[in-house]
Amino acid sequence: MTGINAARSFPGRQLLLLALGLSICSGCAYLGSSVMPFQIDALMSGLHQSASRAGMFGFFEIMAFAVFMMVLSRLKGRVSVVMTAFLGAGLAAISSLLTAAGPASSVWTWGCAILFGLGEAFLGRSYVCAASASKNPDRMYAISNGGGLIVLVAVIDAIPYATRSFGELGVFVGIAAIVALIAPFMVTLRHAPPLPTRQSTEKMRLTSGRAALLFIWVGSSLGSSMAWSFAERVGRAIHLSADYIVFLSTVGIVSSVLVSFVVGALAGSLRREIILPLTLVGTGVGGLLACSAWDSWSYTAGVIIYWNCSMLSYAWLLGSAAALDHTGRTGTFCGGMDRMGYALGAPLGGLIIDHSSFTMLGIAGCAACVVSIPFGLPVLLREIRQSEENAGQDAPLIEAC
Repeated sequence: MTGINAARSFPGRQLLLLALGLSICSGCAYLGSSVMPFQIDALMSGLHQSASRAGMFGFFEIMAFAVFMMVLSRLKGRVSVVMTAFLGAGLAAISSLLTAAGPASSVWTWGCAILFGLGEAFLGRSYVCAASASKNPDRMYAISNGGGLIVLVAVIDAIPYATRSFGELGVFVGIAAIVALIAPFMVTLRHAPPLPTRQSTEKMRLTSGRAALLFIWVGSSLGSSMAWSFAERVGRAIHLSADYIVFLSTVGIVSSVLVSFVVGALAGSLRREIILPLTLVGTGVGGLLACSAWDSWSYTAGVIIYWNCSMLSYAWLLGSAAALDHTGRTGTFCGGMDRMGYALGAPLGGLIIDHSSFTMLGIAGCAACVVSIPFGLPVLLREIRQSEENAGQDAPLIEAC
């Protein structure tokens, strides 16, 4: 069997190997967003930078990731995902070591942040393109998102040991060491099925369905960032202990990993028109509950709902991009815009808090997550159906060739 069906059919063992590579690639690609608070604290403590100078490190890191992801979406599908994955891992490790070993100059640290963002963008491109080409992208994204969270938790847990061993800047040494240690497993990305020549060489077009997906995705990212960036402050405001807040975040991560694996296994029987809006609304509601919490129970419910729904919605947004474009370029471009929305969420949330309240922040975040659903979702689903119908019509012709 040849053509599209052959390209997307491979044995169970190869599926597991691909899932392993995708999980590691996913975890490394989004490492900066997760460990940024530790990086900023290290710069302030180890290099004695001011809060604003250290904060700009995080800004350049995320914005570089976003911009380079959009640039890399122009790459043709024939560029090896294994090559860009290892290139990204190498850049992430080298930039972290340069930050730890270099001077305290803002220009130096910001340059390293941009280099780290470029490495993440290469990793993100490999992750999205490899998963998009699989037979069931929704399943692969759900499983690999859960696996990526395990990588992130392992890195965060290792940071205290790295700090004790290498000093205040040990977080950067630890990141470089862990990325170098697990990067070789990304060679299993070679099990991602190849794309037909026509799909891998044609230009990416911004159709109405892709524009709708972009608006839904950026709105969800903006809203979740607005609410989640200040969730810890809300917990403290209702007199929850720091230990409980950290423990609750751990529970949220662990539960979202389990849910991602379960939903990934059931992905073939889940309908996109149900699970996508449900998880988007759940992300907004979770953020609203966390920001307007009045006691520990409401705060706990908000955090758990937020973690699980945000992870699942992200998997299905990536899966929707793959349904429109199996080359992964649409998912790569939208992933870059997603990071831009996430980077803007915190400052916008801060403005709302300065002039209003945590409750208004939760309402604004929830509104951003759901406002585009009634208008954008029908357009997106209609184009996905058309894309699937066209693929079904093209398959016999390709096989005949």
